[in-house]
Amino acid sequence: MKIITILSFLIALFTCLSCEKIDIPKQEEINNYNLVYMSAATRINNEIILYKDSTYRLTYGASFGGGIDYPSDNVKVDFEVNKDSVGAYNKINGTNYDILPESCFSLSAFTSSIDKNSLSTMPLSIQINPTKGMELFKTYLLPVSIRKIEGNAQINQNLATAYYLITSSLNLADFTDFDRSKWTVSQMSSEEKTGEGNGNGMAIHALDDDFNTFWHTQWNGGIAPAPHYLEIDLGETKVIHGISIVGRSGSNSGRPEVLKVEIRNSNNTAWTVVGEMPWSNNSTVQRQFFSKSYEARQFRITVLKNFNNQPFTHLANLNLF
Repeated sequence: MKIITILSFLIALFTCLSCEKIDIPKQEEINNYNLVYMSAATRINNEIILYKDSTYRLTYGASFGGGIDYPSDNVKVDFEVNKDSVGAYNKINGTNYDILPESCFSLSAFTSSIDKNSLSTMPLSIQINPTKGMELFKTYLLPVSIRKIEGNAQINQNLATAYYLITSSLNLADFTDFDRSKWTVSQMSSEEKTGEGNGNGMAIHALDDDFNTFWHTQWNGGIAPAPHYLEIDLGETKVIHGISIVGRSGSNSGRPEVLKVEIRNSNNTAWTVVGEMPWSNNSTVQRQFFSKSYEARQFRITVLKNFNNQPFTHLANLNLF
Protein backbone atom coordinates (compact mmCIF):
# COMPACT_ATOMS: atom_id res chain seq x y z
CA MET A 1 0.00 0.00 0.00
CA LYS A 2 2.86 2.30 0.83
CA ILE A 3 4.46 1.58 -2.55
CA ILE A 4 1.19 2.35 -4.39
CA THR A 5 0.88 5.65 -2.54
CA ILE A 6 4.41 6.64 -3.46
CA LEU A 7 3.86 5.72 -7.13
CA SER A 8 0.63 7.72 -7.22
CA PHE A 9 2.45 10.71 -5.77
CA LEU A 10 5.26 10.45 -8.34
CA ILE A 11 2.80 10.17 -11.24
CA ALA A 12 0.88 13.19 -10.01
CA LEU A 13 4.11 15.15 -9.57
CA PHE A 14 5.34 14.22 -13.08
CA THR A 15 2.00 15.18 -14.57
CA CYS A 16 2.08 18.59 -12.89
CA LEU A 17 5.64 19.23 -13.99
CA SER A 18 4.73 18.27 -17.56
CA CYS A 19 1.79 20.65 -17.49
CA GLU A 20 4.01 23.51 -16.45
CA LYS A 21 6.14 23.01 -19.59
CA ILE A 22 3.19 23.37 -21.99
CA ASP A 23 2.68 27.06 -22.84
CA ILE A 24 -0.99 27.31 -23.76
CA PRO A 25 -1.92 30.93 -24.49
CA LYS A 26 -5.09 32.37 -23.10
CA GLN A 27 -7.90 33.50 -25.39
CA GLU A 28 -6.95 37.17 -25.10
CA GLU A 29 -3.41 36.24 -26.14
CA ILE A 30 -4.71 34.33 -29.14
CA ASN A 31 -6.59 37.45 -30.21
CA ASN A 32 -3.24 39.23 -30.40
CA TYR A 33 -2.24 36.75 -33.11
CA ASN A 34 -5.19 37.77 -35.29
CA LEU A 35 -3.18 39.91 -37.67
CA VAL A 36 -4.11 41.61 -40.92
CA TYR A 37 -1.49 41.54 -43.67
CA MET A 38 -1.04 42.19 -47.39
CA SER A 39 -1.62 38.90 -49.19
CA ALA A 40 1.00 39.70 -51.84
CA ALA A 41 3.62 40.58 -49.21
CA THR A 42 4.37 36.89 -48.72
CA ARG A 43 5.94 36.47 -52.17
CA ILE A 44 8.03 38.18 -54.83
CA ASN A 45 5.79 40.05 -57.29
CA ASN A 46 7.91 40.39 -60.42
CA GLU A 47 5.62 41.45 -63.27
CA ILE A 48 6.54 41.88 -66.95
CA ILE A 49 3.91 43.56 -69.12
CA LEU A 50 3.88 44.32 -72.81
CA TYR A 51 4.49 47.93 -73.76
CA LYS A 52 1.27 48.83 -75.55
CA ASP A 53 -1.73 51.07 -75.00
CA SER A 54 -3.67 48.60 -72.88
CA THR A 55 -4.69 48.28 -69.25
CA TYR A 56 -3.08 45.49 -67.24
CA ARG A 57 -4.38 44.41 -63.85
CA LEU A 58 -2.38 43.13 -60.89
CA THR A 59 -4.13 41.85 -57.77
CA TYR A 60 -3.79 43.18 -54.23
CA GLY A 61 -5.77 42.79 -51.03
CA ALA A 62 -5.53 42.06 -47.31
CA SER A 63 -5.86 38.78 -45.43
CA PHE A 64 -6.63 37.79 -41.84
CA GLY A 65 -4.67 35.04 -40.14
CA GLY A 66 -2.77 33.72 -37.17
CA GLY A 67 -5.69 32.92 -34.90
CA ILE A 68 -8.11 30.03 -34.74
CA ASP A 69 -11.27 31.59 -36.13
CA TYR A 70 -12.74 34.20 -38.44
CA PRO A 71 -12.76 37.85 -37.36
CA SER A 72 -15.27 38.48 -34.58
CA ASP A 73 -16.57 41.43 -36.58
CA ASN A 74 -15.92 43.14 -39.90
CA VAL A 75 -12.42 44.60 -40.23
CA LYS A 76 -12.11 47.76 -42.32
CA VAL A 77 -8.81 48.06 -44.19
CA ASP A 78 -7.38 51.24 -45.74
CA PHE A 79 -4.63 51.00 -48.38
CA GLU A 80 -2.05 53.47 -49.64
CA VAL A 81 0.97 53.83 -51.90
CA ASN A 82 3.74 55.21 -49.71
CA LYS A 83 6.64 56.72 -51.66
CA ASP A 84 8.92 56.45 -48.62
CA SER A 85 8.67 52.66 -48.83
CA VAL A 86 10.64 52.74 -52.09
CA GLY A 87 13.64 54.33 -50.41
CA ALA A 88 13.44 51.86 -47.53
CA TYR A 89 13.27 48.92 -49.94
CA ASN A 90 16.25 50.18 -51.96
CA LYS A 91 18.32 50.71 -48.82
CA ILE A 92 17.65 47.22 -47.47
CA ASN A 93 18.13 45.43 -50.80
CA GLY A 94 20.93 47.53 -52.30
CA THR A 95 18.78 48.50 -55.29
CA ASN A 96 17.95 51.79 -56.99
CA TYR A 97 14.40 51.41 -58.28
CA ASP A 98 12.21 54.39 -59.08
CA ILE A 99 8.59 54.37 -58.01
CA LEU A 100 6.08 53.56 -60.73
CA PRO A 101 4.90 56.90 -62.19
CA GLU A 102 1.50 57.99 -60.88
CA SER A 103 0.37 58.79 -64.42
CA CYS A 104 0.33 55.16 -65.49
CA PHE A 105 -1.44 53.36 -62.63
CA SER A 106 -4.45 53.52 -60.32
CA LEU A 107 -5.84 51.41 -57.48
CA SER A 108 -9.38 50.11 -57.83
CA ALA A 109 -10.06 50.94 -54.16
CA PHE A 110 -8.28 52.48 -51.19
CA THR A 111 -10.72 50.94 -48.69
CA SER A 112 -12.09 47.44 -48.36
CA SER A 113 -13.35 45.07 -45.67
CA ILE A 114 -12.60 41.63 -44.30
CA ASP A 115 -16.05 40.38 -43.33
CA LYS A 116 -16.51 38.44 -40.10
CA ASN A 117 -17.19 35.26 -42.08
CA SER A 118 -14.18 35.70 -44.35
CA LEU A 119 -10.40 35.62 -44.17
CA SER A 120 -9.63 38.26 -46.80
CA THR A 121 -10.90 41.28 -48.64
CA MET A 122 -12.31 40.85 -52.09
CA PRO A 123 -9.57 40.85 -54.76
CA LEU A 124 -8.67 44.41 -55.74
CA SER A 125 -6.73 45.50 -58.80
CA ILE A 126 -3.81 47.75 -59.70
CA GLN A 127 -4.59 49.06 -63.18
CA ILE A 128 -1.52 49.87 -65.27
CA ASN A 129 -1.11 51.40 -68.73
CA PRO A 130 2.64 51.34 -69.52
CA THR A 131 2.36 53.89 -72.35
CA LYS A 132 1.25 56.59 -69.88
CA GLY A 133 4.65 57.06 -68.28
CA MET A 134 6.79 53.93 -68.12
CA GLU A 135 10.13 53.73 -69.91
CA LEU A 136 10.55 50.64 -72.04
CA PHE A 137 12.55 47.84 -70.34
CA LYS A 138 12.96 49.82 -67.11
CA THR A 139 11.93 48.11 -63.87
CA TYR A 140 9.88 50.17 -61.43
CA LEU A 141 8.82 49.51 -57.84
CA LEU A 142 5.26 49.94 -56.59
CA PRO A 143 4.65 49.50 -52.83
CA VAL A 144 1.02 48.98 -51.79
CA SER A 145 0.55 49.12 -48.01
CA ILE A 146 -2.06 48.77 -45.31
CA ARG A 147 -2.41 52.30 -43.95
CA LYS A 148 -4.74 51.47 -41.07
CA ILE A 149 -7.46 49.07 -39.96
CA GLU A 150 -10.60 49.33 -37.86
CA GLY A 151 -11.86 46.27 -35.98
CA ASN A 152 -10.77 43.52 -33.61
CA ALA A 153 -7.38 42.86 -35.20
CA GLN A 154 -3.89 44.25 -35.56
CA ILE A 155 -1.59 44.87 -38.52
CA ASN A 156 1.25 42.46 -39.14
CA GLN A 157 3.95 45.09 -39.60
CA ASN A 158 6.32 42.57 -41.19
CA LEU A 159 3.81 41.97 -43.99
CA ALA A 160 2.12 45.36 -44.16
CA THR A 161 3.52 46.26 -47.59
CA ALA A 162 3.42 44.32 -50.85
CA TYR A 163 6.15 45.25 -53.33
CA TYR A 164 5.56 44.93 -57.06
CA LEU A 165 8.50 45.03 -59.49
CA ILE A 166 7.01 46.04 -62.84
CA THR A 167 8.83 46.05 -66.17
CA SER A 168 7.44 46.91 -69.59
CA SER A 169 8.75 44.86 -72.48
CA LEU A 170 8.01 44.02 -76.08
CA ASN A 171 7.36 40.84 -78.02
CA LEU A 172 9.74 40.36 -80.94
CA ALA A 173 7.03 38.50 -82.82
CA ASP A 174 4.94 41.68 -82.89
CA PHE A 175 7.56 43.51 -84.98
CA THR A 176 8.54 42.85 -88.57
CA ASP A 177 11.71 44.04 -90.24
CA PHE A 178 11.41 47.21 -92.31
CA ASP A 179 11.01 47.44 -96.06
CA ARG A 180 14.42 48.63 -97.30
CA SER A 181 13.48 49.81 -100.80
CA LYS A 182 14.36 53.44 -99.90
CA TRP A 183 17.54 52.60 -98.01
CA THR A 184 20.99 53.59 -99.24
CA VAL A 185 24.52 53.10 -97.97
CA SER A 186 25.59 56.69 -97.31
CA GLN A 187 29.09 55.88 -96.06
CA MET A 188 31.29 52.92 -95.13
CA SER A 189 34.73 52.18 -93.77
CA SER A 190 35.49 49.97 -96.80
CA GLU A 191 34.13 47.19 -98.98
CA GLU A 192 35.65 44.40 -101.04
CA LYS A 193 34.80 45.21 -104.65
CA THR A 194 36.53 42.40 -106.53
CA GLY A 195 38.09 39.74 -104.32
CA GLU A 196 34.93 37.85 -103.34
CA GLY A 197 33.68 37.28 -106.90
CA ASN A 198 30.15 37.46 -108.32
CA GLY A 199 29.76 40.99 -107.00
CA ASN A 200 30.03 39.84 -103.40
CA GLY A 201 31.75 41.97 -100.80
CA MET A 202 29.92 45.19 -101.68
CA ALA A 203 28.20 47.02 -98.82
CA ILE A 204 24.86 47.09 -100.62
CA HIS A 205 24.60 43.31 -100.19
CA ALA A 206 23.94 43.81 -96.48
CA LEU A 207 20.67 45.44 -97.52
CA ASP A 208 19.33 42.90 -100.01
CA ASP A 209 17.09 39.97 -99.18
CA ASP A 210 19.62 37.32 -100.19
CA PHE A 211 21.41 35.85 -97.18
CA ASN A 212 23.95 34.21 -99.51
CA THR A 213 25.39 37.61 -100.46
CA PHE A 214 27.34 39.70 -98.00
CA TRP A 215 29.32 42.83 -97.24
CA HIS A 216 33.04 42.26 -96.63
CA THR A 217 35.60 44.87 -95.66
CA GLN A 218 38.47 45.36 -98.11
CA TRP A 219 41.28 42.80 -98.10
CA ASN A 220 42.36 42.51 -101.76
CA GLY A 221 45.36 44.77 -102.33
CA GLY A 222 45.63 45.57 -98.62
CA ILE A 223 43.45 45.09 -95.56
CA ALA A 224 41.44 48.16 -94.60
CA PRO A 225 42.09 49.23 -91.01
CA ALA A 226 39.50 49.14 -88.25
CA PRO A 227 37.12 50.50 -87.11
CA HIS A 228 34.81 48.91 -89.66
CA TYR A 229 31.42 50.56 -90.05
CA LEU A 230 28.38 51.11 -92.26
CA GLU A 231 26.19 54.22 -92.37
CA ILE A 232 22.66 53.79 -93.71
CA ASP A 233 20.07 56.37 -94.77
CA LEU A 234 16.50 55.10 -94.40
CA GLY A 235 15.08 57.57 -96.91
CA GLU A 236 12.58 58.79 -94.31
CA THR A 237 12.30 59.25 -90.56
CA LYS A 238 11.05 56.12 -88.83
CA VAL A 239 10.37 54.93 -85.29
CA ILE A 240 12.85 52.14 -84.61
CA HIS A 241 12.68 49.58 -81.83
CA GLY A 242 15.58 47.27 -82.57
CA ILE A 243 18.06 45.79 -85.01
CA SER A 244 18.25 42.56 -86.98
CA ILE A 245 21.39 40.96 -88.43
CA VAL A 246 22.43 37.78 -90.21
CA GLY A 247 26.03 36.62 -90.12
CA ARG A 248 27.76 35.43 -93.28
CA SER A 249 27.32 31.68 -93.76
CA GLY A 250 30.32 29.37 -93.97
CA SER A 251 32.77 31.67 -92.18
CA ASN A 252 32.99 31.66 -88.38
CA SER A 253 35.92 34.06 -88.24
CA GLY A 254 35.23 37.77 -88.63
CA ARG A 255 31.51 37.87 -87.89
CA PRO A 256 30.54 40.81 -85.66
CA GLU A 257 30.63 39.93 -81.97
CA VAL A 258 29.85 43.41 -80.60
CA LEU A 259 28.20 46.20 -82.61
CA LYS A 260 27.89 49.82 -81.58
CA VAL A 261 24.66 51.26 -82.95
CA GLU A 262 24.20 55.02 -83.44
CA ILE A 263 21.33 57.07 -84.87
CA ARG A 264 20.61 60.60 -86.03
CA ASN A 265 17.93 62.51 -87.94
CA SER A 266 20.05 64.34 -90.52
CA ASN A 267 23.59 64.99 -91.68
CA ASN A 268 23.63 68.15 -89.56
CA THR A 269 22.94 66.46 -86.22
CA ALA A 270 25.28 64.54 -83.95
CA TRP A 271 25.18 60.78 -83.64
CA THR A 272 23.41 59.33 -80.59
CA VAL A 273 24.69 56.02 -79.27
CA VAL A 274 21.83 53.56 -78.92
CA GLY A 275 23.90 50.77 -77.42
CA GLU A 276 26.75 48.29 -77.70
CA MET A 277 25.12 44.99 -78.54
CA PRO A 278 26.61 41.46 -78.38
CA TRP A 279 25.83 38.76 -80.96
CA SER A 280 26.21 35.02 -81.41
CA ASN A 281 28.58 33.42 -83.91
CA ASN A 282 26.11 31.95 -86.40
CA SER A 283 24.36 32.66 -89.69
CA THR A 284 20.76 32.71 -88.43
CA VAL A 285 18.54 35.75 -88.06
CA GLN A 286 19.33 37.51 -84.77
CA ARG A 287 17.13 40.32 -83.44
CA GLN A 288 17.49 42.57 -80.42
CA PHE A 289 15.47 45.42 -78.97
CA PHE A 290 17.06 48.75 -78.14
CA SER A 291 16.69 49.97 -74.56
CA LYS A 292 13.89 52.22 -75.81
CA SER A 293 12.31 53.33 -79.08
CA TYR A 294 13.85 56.11 -81.19
CA GLU A 295 12.99 58.28 -84.16
CA ALA A 296 15.76 58.39 -86.75
CA ARG A 297 16.50 58.71 -90.42
CA GLN A 298 20.09 57.47 -90.37
CA PHE A 299 21.92 54.82 -88.41
CA ARG A 300 25.47 53.57 -88.18
CA ILE A 301 26.88 50.26 -87.03
CA THR A 302 30.51 49.96 -85.96
CA VAL A 303 32.11 46.57 -85.33
CA LEU A 304 33.80 46.93 -81.94
CA LYS A 305 34.82 43.28 -81.83
CA ASN A 306 34.59 40.33 -84.19
CA PHE A 307 34.90 36.61 -83.61
CA ASN A 308 38.48 35.30 -83.54
CA ASN A 309 39.78 38.89 -83.64
CA GLN A 310 40.27 39.13 -87.39
CA PRO A 311 41.46 42.37 -89.06
CA PHE A 312 38.41 42.18 -91.36
CA THR A 313 34.69 41.68 -90.89
CA HIS A 314 31.63 40.71 -92.93
CA LEU A 315 27.85 40.69 -92.67
CA ALA A 316 25.12 39.03 -94.76
CA ASN A 317 22.11 41.08 -93.72
CA LEU A 318 21.28 44.23 -91.78
CA ASN A 319 17.83 45.58 -90.90
CA LEU A 320 15.82 47.45 -88.30
CA PHE A 321 12.31 46.98 -86.95
